[in-house]
Amino acid sequence: MKLFVGIDVSSEKLDVCVLDSEQNKLAQQSTTNDLNGASEIKALVLKTNASVNYQRIVIGMESTSVYSFHPAMFFHEDQELKALPLDVVTLNPTMIHRYKGLFDEDKTDTIDAFRIADFLRIERYRVPIIKEEKYIALQRLTRTRYQLIHQMTECKQHFLENLYYKCNTLTRELPTSVFSASIMDILSDSLSLDDIAQMDVADLATRLNQAGKGRFSDPEKLAQVIQKAVRDAYRLGKVLQDSVDIVLASYARIIAG
Repeated sequence: MKLFVGIDVSSEKLDVCVLDSEQNKLAQQSTTNDLNGASEIKALVLKTNASVNYQRIVIGMESTSVYSFHPAMFFHEDQELKALPLDVVTLNPTMIHRYKGLFDEDKTDTIDAFRIADFLRIERYRVPIIKEEKYIALQRLTRTRYQLIHQMTECKQHFLENLYYKCNTLTRELPTSVFSASIMDILSDSLSLDDIAQMDVADLATRLNQAGKGRFSDPEKLAQVIQKAVRDAYRLGKVLQDSVDIVLASYARIIAG
């Protein structure tokens, strides 16, 4: 005789249905998706097994990434449960969805838990390898890095789009990266294009050199290039100019990080 524990997982609760090999429903209940709720299900499994001593116990739930991670790891790593002939199974949601579609039933959490247990009962699943904590930790870091890189790329694209509104000639004239600290400082400051165009070249060069911490080989030539680009650019009305300046300053803070 085998025992099958189907769990329908959501962010806040765990709906549980317990079946045996003969499709007898031994228990059905809801509990919280936290340590207390998982411990309650563990106690139910231990109590049910104590009276029968099942040949195999299977605890299964759909793989829902964040929501199913904690209960799956709890049941997999619990020492008392490890002493039993027990498997913890995370199921592909597509498989469960197709299985539920075979039955003419309204969707409810209790029915979902029952069908997960029933799917386990027909044993058309594979016991997956539960990822160890160190692999999950690495996964979190690599996925976050991937997301941050894409977000930064998108941020820079939006910055360039708004920069074109402010000074449509700058990127084609500039001999250095728009995203260098000195250029970002000039572009995201409260200076208008007319202010930059009318500045003394030496003053603009000094400002660029200070912002760039002396990295420019010829800051005066760079200042001349910027002023030429500014003088050739279209001008915006004050309302749009103020809006674009706020947007550029906001993106500049994010990019500077």
